[in-house]
Amino acid sequence: MDAPFANQTTLLYQTYNEVIKPLIAEIEVRYEKFPTPIFNEIRAFNDHIARCHREGISNLEIEDELRKAKGHIERIVLDCYKFLNVALHEIVIKRFDRRTKGIDLGAINNGTFFAVYSEAKKFINTHLKEAKLLEVQDKEKSLKEYELVYNKFSELEIFLSDNERHICWARARYYSNKLFKLIGWLLAAIISGIISSIYIPWSRIFSFFH
Repeated sequence: MDAPFANQTTLLYQTYNEVIKPLIAEIEVRYEKFPTPIFNEIRAFNDHIARCHREGISNLEIEDELRKAKGHIERIVLDCYKFLNVALHEIVIKRFDRRTKGIDLGAINNGTFFAVYSEAKKFINTHLKEAKLLEVQDKEKSLKEYELVYNKFSELEIFLSDNERHICWARARYYSNKLFKLIGWLLAAIISGIISSIYIPWSRIFSFFH
């Protein structure tokens, strides 16, 4: 094999080691399993590299196999980001929205928390939509958009973790207010019942004399 082949395969495996392996490790942590589509892409990538070592293969055929291998590497990276973005959307946004439903997030840090959170969600939705639109037209640009979304999810997850104490206080205030309202309603109902029980016998007494 000549130097250009060695250089190209080195770059492909460098992408696999430095980009794909860390992403796969995170996917396994988030999903607790290895996604089959990514496994199939890895197998296809290595198959094309292996074909380059067939006896009697021409340089033109090697170039074609390397081109196909590069396509699988790009697909693996794309799929990794897509899998992670789906997981992070559930873990970071949906789970957070469920646990803070009804809570006044605007009261945290004088409104700065909600502003940052809302802007991050808007950024994610905008670039995720752009990534999906570009996936067929321009895979390279689509990949960059998916990467931007992944990075923003990671930033948002850290931001929420850093503000956990403030979030807990906001939740505590929310449930305290609900509890006070419930107690107030119960007291009002009890007082109303007592007044009614006193009023009704006296009204019957007055009606008897009339």
